[in-house]
Amino acid sequence: MGKVGRRGGGKKGDVVLKDLKLKAEALNSLQLPVTVKAGFVGTITLKVPWKSLGKEPVIVLIDRLFILAHPAPDGQTLKEEDREKLFEAKLQQIEVMVNRGLRADNHEPTMAAETATLEATSRSSKGGPIPGGNSWLYNLISTIIGNLKVTISNVHIRYEDSVSNAGHPFASGFTLSKLAAVTVDEDGNETFDAGVALDKLRKSVELHMLAIYHDSDSNPWKLPKKWEDLNPGEWSEVFQDGIDDRPGNSIWAMNRRYLVSPINGTLKYNRLGQQERGDLNNPLEKASLVLSDVSLTVTEAQYYDCIKLLETFSRFRTRVDVSHLRPIMPVKEDCRAWWRYAVLAGLRQKKLCYWFSWERTRYLCQLRRRYVQLYATLLQQAPSVDIYEIRQIEKILDSKVIILWRLLGHAKVETVKSKETLHKKGSSKRRWWPFGWNSAGLPSEEGGGLEPQLDEEQLTKEEWQAINKLLSYQLDDELSFPVEKVSPNTIRFLVDVSIGQAAARIINIGHTEVMCGRFEQLQVVTSLYLKSTRCDVTLRYCGLSSPEGSLAESVVCEGKTNALDVSFVRAPIGMDLDWQFVAKISPCYVTLQPSRMAFSIFLQQQQQQQQQQSL
Repeated sequence: MGKVGRRGGGKKGDVVLKDLKLKAEALNSLQLPVTVKAGFVGTITLKVPWKSLGKEPVIVLIDRLFILAHPAPDGQTLKEEDREKLFEAKLQQIEVMVNRGLRADNHEPTMAAETATLEATSRSSKGGPIPGGNSWLYNLISTIIGNLKVTISNVHIRYEDSVSNAGHPFASGFTLSKLAAVTVDEDGNETFDAGVALDKLRKSVELHMLAIYHDSDSNPWKLPKKWEDLNPGEWSEVFQDGIDDRPGNSIWAMNRRYLVSPINGTLKYNRLGQQERGDLNNPLEKASLVLSDVSLTVTEAQYYDCIKLLETFSRFRTRVDVSHLRPIMPVKEDCRAWWRYAVLAGLRQKKLCYWFSWERTRYLCQLRRRYVQLYATLLQQAPSVDIYEIRQIEKILDSKVIILWRLLGHAKVETVKSKETLHKKGSSKRRWWPFGWNSAGLPSEEGGGLEPQLDEEQLTKEEWQAINKLLSYQLDDELSFPVEKVSPNTIRFLVDVSIGQAAARIINIGHTEVMCGRFEQLQVVTSLYLKSTRCDVTLRYCGLSSPEGSLAESVVCEGKTNALDVSFVRAPIGMDLDWQFVAKISPCYVTLQPSRMAFSIFLQQQQQQQQQQSL
């Protein structure tokens, strides 16, 4: 959040921030090829019941969250400041990946707590107690977080794009009238659980007027003043219309076309406590989403815009991966550099690293030793470390290489800590003899066996063991309970999505309906086990129609109450199979109509337009 417009006020324990401006880096953590052009938060209110803290919920209210985004630079016409922003986003992504790997190994990612964390990790690996786990302060904080009451209202996030589909600018948006999350009891009533302590958690989230729109051939909004100069009333005038109800006559919401019409829903989350995890049929964590009515409408122009947008996102990710290799000067000034960039980018995509010359390989090895030494010194908070040199090395390296080298640095620091601990234990065992001090069973210090050296030319056996331990981290193990032993038959996480009724329409370029499909009582249940995944889909009724009449319609017959029953299992438990698929379909009447050709023409026109633009 920017400093401009930040104001606070307090009344009866309330903390209020008003009229906050969002920085351009607000969406960098989402790793999306978009940047914030302008952003505004009306109020952030924090209500803390100081006199009854731990007995009443802390309330967080966020009202009027408005964000205007546009495409991020694609790397073709990057300015120096754009390169710096991409580099900062790259470092943020690397920090996230390294911290995930360290957390999977029970390591604290922060440098300031390196020593304490390594000791805590050692204790936890041996089954020792975690400091503060049962303290009064820890339980109080856990109770406050577990009973946090959050309400977010009047949200409008808009994305304007004049680049992806040349000559046809478009705008997409996400609106939400209200989101409210509270702690509930077993009956679904709001409550305050004083013994929650983050072990047992039960939440309910209400969604009101959630919608997604896409306006084709829509020019970006133009204002008589700069976005940063708008006052709160002007922000609301531009973004507010269409959030609570259908757009009116406002010029900012005129001719708005919804992909997903406003819907209401309820999300419930339940996590079992340690004392409730005996039954294998009860999932350890469960999330249930219930939507009453869903309406989806896709026009031909919207369909084509979405395809072009996905292509732009794909190109952006490809270019960002090799942006550190891209020359700064134009092609006319240095053709050789651009040819070299093309070759290296192609080799990087095909993973043909063995094409490197011996000189290049030796240079990278030396660079790796230097970077690991600098980063390990940085982790130990040495005042003499050269941050600038570290950043210059990171600018020419791929993200995956930086992640690996940082893990090498963490492993080196961990090895040094273990050597220091062993050295201290050995020093305590030294005995005095008439001829001087001696250590039983310990090597001499002169041999340097225990002295930690950060500038070693070769990695020791202990360092390689630490590296292998860090690199053994897998993304699949991060879902939940990475350390706790869980039975293979235990459902770790269950997601249940229910939709009362839904309809989807396809409209061609002439604003004529091509096809319409609808279904009733759709339920999708996904169960995640330790090494297996199961997905069950049931559908009560489904039908497909065209302007001429019905194309397909399911029929409920005796013995079959559902139009569709589908079950898919990846790595079934107790079976020597990679996956299993079972489907049951009730009788269905199909009628051929001339409109079926309109759908084929709808798809063929998009392919022809893509071929023409590629030529």
